[in-house]
Amino acid sequence: MPNGKSNLLQSTSKFKVERIIYRDDEREFAIATGYWDGDDKILRIACRWFNDDIGYPQTFGKPQWMLLPDGIKVDLVNLLDPTIAEVVIHFRNLSSQTDRPLTEK
Repeated sequence: MPNGKSNLLQSTSKFKVERIIYRDDEREFAIATGYWDGDDKILRIACRWFNDDIGYPQTFGKPQWMLLPDGIKVDLVNLLDPTIAEVVIHFRNLSSQTDRPLTEK
């Protein structure tokens, strides 16, 4: 991994990384699938920034992953070409049951 920051994208005590599904070294941001808090039956999605010495989020100087809530849909498009790669995150609005996409290029 570039920048020697592989330890900032590893599993933590709460989130066991299964796979990094999106990594942007320029913005120092990653999205991963994994298992939360020992539950190895439900694959979850989490994200974190791996900038500086520790990245964000962090607790007591240790890297952490931010678990995305249930109902979030992540579409990864054109990841093999970083010039056109796209991440689309759909947040479910529980009050109206409609999707509101958030797009990052």
